[in-house]
Parts: sequence; structure tokens; C-alpha cells
Amino acid sequence: MAWPRVPCLLLILLLLLQTCLPQPGPPSPPSVPQCHIPYTEGQQAGIHCFWEPGQDPQIPTSYRLCWNSTEGGSGFVEGTNVSGVIPRDLYSSYSYMTVLVRAENQHGSAKSKTVEFNSGDIKKPPTPKITDHCPQPLGIYWTLQCNDLGSSDQHCEVQYRTQDQQGWTQEDQLLRNFLLLTPRPYTVYEFQVRCACEGPEALMSDWSSVYTAQSSESAPVKALDVWSDCGVTSELSQCALMWKEMPTWLAQGKVLGYVVTLSHSNGTVKVVNVSTSELDGPCVCQEKRCRFTPSLQGVSGVDVSVYNSQGASKPAPLALPTLGLQVPELSFTVNLDILSLNVSWSLPPQAIENMQEYVVQYKKMGLPLTKGFDWIKVHKKNTSIILRGDFEKHTAYNVSLFAVFINSSCLLASTIGYSLHGLPPKVPVFNVQQIADSDVTLSWQHISLNQSKGLILRYQLVLNNFTVYNVSADQSSFHLLGLTPGHHQVWIRAETKAGLGPSETISFSTKNSHGYLRYLLPLILILILLPFVIILSIQMKTCFLVPEWCCEKGPDPSNSKLFQQMTLQFNSSLTVICSPLESNPKISELEVVENLFWDVKACPRKRSSPDGQTEGMLGEERTHTRTDTEGDKEAVADKGYSKMIDTDEEERDGGESGSLSGDDQFVSDYEKHFMPLDV
Repeated sequence: MAWPRVPCLLLILLLLLQTCLPQPGPPSPPSVPQCHIPYTEGQQAGIHCFWEPGQDPQIPTSYRLCWNSTEGGSGFVEGTNVSGVIPRDLYSSYSYMTVLVRAENQHGSAKSKTVEFNSGDIKKPPTPKITDHCPQPLGIYWTLQCNDLGSSDQHCEVQYRTQDQQGWTQEDQLLRNFLLLTPRPYTVYEFQVRCACEGPEALMSDWSSVYTAQSSESAPVKALDVWSDCGVTSELSQCALMWKEMPTWLAQGKVLGYVVTLSHSNGTVKVVNVSTSELDGPCVCQEKRCRFTPSLQGVSGVDVSVYNSQGASKPAPLALPTLGLQVPELSFTVNLDILSLNVSWSLPPQAIENMQEYVVQYKKMGLPLTKGFDWIKVHKKNTSIILRGDFEKHTAYNVSLFAVFINSSCLLASTIGYSLHGLPPKVPVFNVQQIADSDVTLSWQHISLNQSKGLILRYQLVLNNFTVYNVSADQSSFHLLGLTPGHHQVWIRAETKAGLGPSETISFSTKNSHGYLRYLLPLILILILLPFVIILSIQMKTCFLVPEWCCEKGPDPSNSKLFQQMTLQFNSSLTVICSPLESNPKISELEVVENLFWDVKACPRKRSSPDGQTEGMLGEERTHTRTDTEGDKEAVADKGYSKMIDTDEEERDGGESGSLSGDDQFVSDYEKHFMPLDV
């Protein structure tokens, strides 16, 4: 449905183009020519005429300057599209003439309106020359050679302006001098003069060349703009006194120096006169700002004034930084680009008492004190300001808002702004701080403000090209959890409003030590518990932890009183952990008897029979004669052993042992073999 409309739109467009564009045809009529005869010494020049060609016909066009004289002469000369000259030999002096301009091209011709004049009346007088001036009051003087034209009547016009102005101010003047009644003090003015030698109706001369003159000095009428740069602190000992150079139109004279008055808390006053001819040492002026670095420790007040040859300005007090003042929180916004700094804030809910004005200050980060520093004072009812300047790209600026009182100031808000955010560089330091089996702690170093090329919004960490972690810009470490054993790789990148910067990579490996722990922990437990199990097994007369051949029947040393005394303290410590396995343990008593060395033959022993009769001598019944070797062995076996009663043995023997006499028990083979005798 839209296609049929296209030809119509094209047709309308072509018609508009034909209407707006100039069409080939006859040229437009030129304007009325303006003619004069310029002043020359010695001889008269030709007639110079000027005109405007009108609308450009877009095709070649020729222009002719035509004239007709009452003396009967006429003619024309070829000219440009804006001017033409009638030679001196083609016209007569003081003759009436009519002049017009004719334009012609291939489509036709057109001519201007006719102008009439007397050739004697269009002579321009000579250009006046400004020769001198006076500063107070400001005036100029010039000369004019009208007498050469045979006339003493003259009329002049004067135009003037200051050097920082574009337009001119024009005034009529009949005399040969001009006085500016109310000039700005110590200001450079520019002057030009032109004159007519035969009254105001005569032809005026050309404007003279520009003449410059400076007005006289006056005392400064405004106080200096004084402030201080305290860096990141508000300590007076760290502050530098600063002020802006006063512009010439306010200084109203050549600045000769500054007077700094320091009032101390102890009542002393120190006055320092800083001459502009000796701006070095503690006072330096650069880029229309002066810095003075005296010690402000113990200072209660600072005043600065500027002076010239006519006087000094009113002292300007410094608003000393104040700490601990309760002020409301403000919404502070900064938008910074390479051309301007736009700062805005909100008015507090309640007006700050005794506040006089605001001060917005900015400082380029990374520079020493007073470098890259500027400020501007704002009316207390305003909530925004635009600072014009050439701010460097990708550069951090610290912008602060202060409230100014009578002799003090207080910081209200501060922020970091960047002019034209850029991509940040690599994170400078990135390493592994601590590594474990399945987790690792990574750390890095923050990018400095003067190198980040923008405000760091966050850090991005990428684990093994897959898992992404976004970390706050305030953090400088991150803990990775749940890592599998093996090799890992982590990237880190910083991010600004312009995007993510280049990445820095680190690699590390993790090992799973839980498999070793599965074998190591039981082994450690076995080694710890094994002594206790052995001791308990001995007390319980069990042999489940030792080979069977180690369990031959023998006396139980644990039933001895000596062993019980040794283990009493140890068992008491294990009472809570290990309870006894036998509720009524059998106790073996160890009885020590005197070991009598006897001879079988010399001292025969009797043995009772089961029926209570006494048997014969032991030596008589035993017909076996021991050899010397057997006697030695028996003696060795008997030596050092004592008598031991095993209650368990008694029960197993069915009480038979009880029927034996004490002598038979003493010399039994069991006791000889196992029990030592007390020698």
C-alpha cells in the first residue's frame, strides 16, 4: 500500500529543490555604488566606487562601472563584482557626475540605481593621527591636515573599547582631543579617530590606526579569595595557605605584594610582607594562584591583603578547618568530564547556623600539596555549580564540599570522580595466600587511583574458565571452597564503567589427604590403645592378643601384692575409662618364708600320711642319689624363690594341696621353678 506514495513524495521533493535553489537567469541588480576620491599627497587619485552584487546567479556574470559627466564626458570601466575605479584622466575636477553599475550574463542584464555627486565633494580628507594621551583623566590627542584642503572647519568621531571587549563605543567630538571621564582604573583602552574637514555633511576620512592607553591606578576595591589545602587531613600543621591572584580590573594597579597576618592562640601576632619581586621560598605564585607555607601550628586566625602603589585591599580572613562540628548529611553528586565539573548537593533539612557560604574544592589525585588544586565559593542558597576547565582524561579528582563560617570551615561531603572513565589495567599483584586440601585463599593488591583510569566497581574472578565470582571493590582477598583435587587456574580482572580490563592469571594444585587419614588415624588409635589393651588382658588373664604358646600355665604375677601395689596408681587413673571385667577377682597371696639350707642325710624330714601317721624319713624313702650336677641345678633353682599360694591352683587340685604338709609345699618342683627365694 505504501509503494504508490513513493513517486508522489519524489515529485514533491523535486519541486521543493527547484523552488529553493537559484534558477539560471538574468543577474540581480547591484546596490547603489558608494564613491569617493582617497587622499593622496601631490596629486588627486581616481574615483573609487563600491557596491554589493546581490544574489549569486550561479553562472558567469560581468560588472561594469558606468558614468556620465555634465562636462559631456561618459564611459565605463570593467570592475569586479564589488568594486571599480574611474581613472583620474577620464573625469574633470568639480564636475557633476552620475554613476551606476551594470551586471550582465548570457540570460540578460540588470543595472543599479544612479548616484549623483560633484567630484569636488567626494574627496576624503587625510587620516588623523593620535599622538599622545594622559592617564588621569584618560584622554587622547591627534592631528589633522585639513588646512591642506583649504578648509579650517572639521568634525571628528572617536571610538574606544577595552582590550577584552569586542564591540566599539562611538562618540562625536568637535575638538582635537578626547577625555574618557570614568575609565576603569589600571585598564588598557584602544582608540580610533576619523574626521571630516568641511562639517558633518562632508565626507569622513578613514579610521586612524589603533592607539592603546592605560588608565591610572587606584587602590584595590575587593578582598582576596583565600583558602587552604590540607591534603587528606584537617590538621593545621599540614595545611598550606593559598589565594588567587586578583585580576587587573579588581587590583586597579600593579600588584606590589601581599601582607599575611598570623594571629596565634597565645596572643602574639606575626606580620609577613611578601613582595612580588621576591616570590620565592615560602611564597610562590603559579597559574594565577599563590601558595604560602608558613607553620600554622597554634594559629587562631589568618588574614591576607594585596597592595599596589595607591593602597591595599581589605584583609581577607582564612576559614580555618574545624573538626568535630555536627553537620547534617547531604546528597552529594559529581559528574566530571574533560570540559567541566558538575557538582550538585541537597539542602539540609535544617539550615546550618551561622553559615556564610559553600566552597567546592577539587584536587587531582597523586600530586603533592597545592598541585592540581582549585576551589570556588558558592552562595549559601545555591545547590549546584559548574566548573569549567581542561580536566585530564582518565584521571581521578577528589571533589569536596565545605561549609564556611565566620573564621572556620567544615567538610560536608567528599567523593572521587573521574573524567572520562577508561578500561583499568591489570591487577598488579595476584597470588595464593593459603592453600588447603579443598579450599584456597587468593589475595591481590588494589589498583591505585591515579592508575585505574576509572572508579573500580568490582573485581571478577573466573575459576577454570567456567565459574565466575564477582567480588566487591573493597575486598583484596577471596576464599574458594569445595575444590576437587588437581590443577586449577583462576583469572582476575578489574571493572570500571568502561568495562573489564585485562586479566591476570594464577595456577595452583590441591591434594586430597583424606585417603591417607583413613589409614593413619586408625593406626594412631591402635598404637595409643594397644598398651591399655595389653595391660587389661593381663589383668583379666586373657590371651586373645598374644600367641597361644605364650599362654603356658604359670603363676599369675598380677595376683602378687607387689604387682598390685605397682598397678594401683595406674588402675586408679583408668577407673573412669576402663571398668574391671571380674567383679570378684581371685587374689594370690605371696608368703615369704625363711629358706633353710638342709642336708637330707643330716636332717631327715618326716612326712605325714593321709591317715595321720608319720612316715619315715624322707631321706630313707628316696633311694635315688643325686649327682653333683643335679645338686647344683637344684640349688640354683631353689636359690632366690619364695613360697606362693595360688588360690586358683588350690581349687583345681580339689583341695589336695591342703593335705600336704608345709615342708612338702616348700620344696615342690612348681615353687622351685617359678618362685624366687628371698636370700
